[in-house]
Amino acid sequence: QLIFVFLVEMGFHYVGQAGLKLLTSGDAPTSTS
Repeated sequence: QLIFVFLVEMGFHYVGQAGLKLLTSGDAPTSTS
């Protein structure tokens, strides 16, 4: 059960990082322009 929670936490962190990077890269040009 603990391992499952750990995997879920890791998954959410990875998705969060990927989403943030995508959002930042997509938002940077718009903000700069």
